[in-house]
Amino acid sequence: MSTTESDAETVQITVNGDDRSVPHRYPLTDLLHDLNVDPESVSGVAVAINESVVRRQDWSDVTLAEGDTVEVITAQQGG
Repeated sequence: MSTTESDAETVQITVNGDDRSVPHRYPLTDLLHDLNVDPESVSGVAVAINESVVRRQDWSDVTLAEGDTVEVITAQQGG
């Protein structure tokens, strides 16, 4: 299988306010792993892309695109 030019492209996204360069069509679950969030076992985590909450059961179907703004929110105990 050969690598096409689009496979090698990167896109710019924003994650929790920080700019980040990721591969074109980067899976949301891969981004979560990069952030040390295990999408399979973690609870108390919410994800929004472009101000729309993404349901946990849809995380594995989502890929990121140029200009996406991702917010990953983790609930913590305490006050």
